[in-house]
Amino acid sequence: ITDTAISNALGQRLATLSPALPIGWPNKDVPAGTPHPYLIFDHVPVSRTDNTLKGGGTIVRGFAQITIMSEIGVFATSASTIADSIAALFPYALRLPVTGGTITINNPPEVQQGYPDGPHWRVPVRIPYSAS
Repeated sequence: ITDTAISNALGQRLATLSPALPIGWPNKDVPAGTPHPYLIFDHVPVSRTDNTLKGGGTIVRGFAQITIMSEIGVFATSASTIADSIAALFPYALRLPVTGGTITINNPPEVQQGYPDGPHWRVPVRIPYSAS
């Protein structure tokens, strides 16, 4: 299972969010003037392990971090509601097929504390997975 395949599968799932929001993908900026709210998608591979002596039992662990970018200076309710919708899109024990195996959401998604960043209010959602 490749990191690219995992990233693509998680990103494709995110793209089904309703209502749809613009998404900033890795190494691709969100176009200037994109209205709030929008999302930033990051895939963070963490480890590869194989407990078999013969090999071929690789387990990949990591997380997707999806950050809601909303306007600064307004109530955080809108960003929190979007964060909850994203978490619901990746429920604990969800299985996503991927070339070479399956991605499993191996812990409940975690909506992190929001924080200001220049003209934005950022609310990260961390989605942990294992793939094998």
